[in-house]
Amino acid sequence: MLDNGQKKIKDLQLEVMSNCVNIKKKNFKKGEYILSFGLRQKVIGFILSGKADIIRITIDGEASIIQKLTTGSIFNDAFSCFSKDSVFVISKTDTEIFFIDYPIIFKNCPVKCPYHNHLIDQLLNLITENNIKANEKIEILTHNKIRDRILAYISINIGNSNTTLITIPYSFTELAEYLCVDRSSLMRELKKMEEEKLIKRENKTLILLNV
Repeated sequence: MLDNGQKKIKDLQLEVMSNCVNIKKKNFKKGEYILSFGLRQKVIGFILSGKADIIRITIDGEASIIQKLTTGSIFNDAFSCFSKDSVFVISKTDTEIFFIDYPIIFKNCPVKCPYHNHLIDQLLNLITENNIKANEKIEILTHNKIRDRILAYISINIGNSNTTLITIPYSFTELAEYLCVDRSSLMRELKKMEEEKLIKRENKTLILLNV
């Protein structure tokens, strides 16, 4: 069964539309650089399978995760606005990606295929979802204290569901990078929050208490 991300990619009919838009499918090994935003390549990447991170490296050499990408995620050069920093997409697993030259997408289809308008609709939906995730990251980083960032992260991931727990989909090192904090400081704060009975931690599951 296809997961939600795979279904969205499948619905785009990318293979069928290869006659009217420039589509390239590439495979990347774990740890490979997929894209550097500084090159202004004007492409949109769709992750068909696998995982990747958008990484920001400052001029001081400090790295932080801007966004976690999974099956169904999209990315483009929107983050290249960090003019003094380097921004890359790096594969975290073996990853399969479709690349589309986005200037072509919004031109009239030369072969008038029935999928072109559908592509635009689906693309806009995916971009909207992508922007929501980016805004969530901004919301987390508006908090100065590590504890507040942790609580914001938990709250956002719990969302409107009835559950009070989340399972972190990556390591605590990666979580620290995502929250833009030091890993040891993160672990100390999590321990304090457990001692104060604000949360309960079971491996990579965080349970929010007293809600």
